[in-house]
Amino acid sequence: MGKTKDLKKASRRARVIASDIAIYPDIKKRIKKGIKNDNLFEQLDDVLREARQDYRAHVDEEIIDNTIIFEMAFIDIVFAKTGDIESDIW
Repeated sequence: MGKTKDLKKASRRARVIASDIAIYPDIKKRIKKGIKNDNLFEQLDDVLREARQDYRAHVDEEIIDNTIIFEMAFIDIVFAKTGDIESDIW
């Protein structure tokens, strides 16, 4: 199966990946710790790396290079419900 060049399919793939990550057993703890310590992306480095590899394996490079579909899926699905976590960064 080739990589998709369809934006809707790429978006769907990104959302599935983000949804899968949102249910990881320790993801909420890691997000909370990352926000509190202002090192969110370091806390999630391994998870995000694996997710990006999955996305890259299924989506055409032109879509990856010219859109923020992957990033928006994570914001909408994984990070959107974390605004109540107390932090000095906001």
